[in-house]
Amino acid sequence: MIRWLILIPFALLIAVGASGTFFLIATMVDPVMALLTGDTLFVGFWSLIDAVFAAEDPGPIVEDAFLAVGRIMFTLLIFPPLLVAIVSEVLGMRSLLWHILATGVLTAAVPWILRGQARIASPEELHVSFVLGLTGAVAGLIYWAIIGGREPRRKEPNGSMSPGS
Repeated sequence: MIRWLILIPFALLIAVGASGTFFLIATMVDPVMALLTGDTLFVGFWSLIDAVFAAEDPGPIVEDAFLAVGRIMFTLLIFPPLLVAIVSEVLGMRSLLWHILATGVLTAAVPWILRGQARIASPEELHVSFVLGLTGAVAGLIYWAIIGGREPRRKEPNGSMSPGS
């Protein structure tokens, strides 16, 4: 019970923080990600400033901007590790390879799933998906490392603990 109430939420919190830190570093170090992030922030910032100064009441505009950023962060950084953790715990899948691959592939696939149309990807889009996949893999690795990665101890019918515990 402690596992569900304390350990899993703690592991998810640390895993999301680690993947967010990895993503932040990747956006500064990687030239493709730096260009994309810089352009996105530049255009987004000036669009927000123009909208704020053009409105009588800028409160709703700023609130919507923060909600949009929160949704993006939830979709890319929180949802994939959360979904993989739930599936892993329900099905009892505790393999390191499972956590890394499932979280990495799901995180890399999120933009493609949300786009909803089939077309040939550009090399830059594939590069961004690769970085997102690495971001998810970091979350999966950290989550697996914190939860222990092995089966929890189970009591035998006679009351003793199972071997391998």
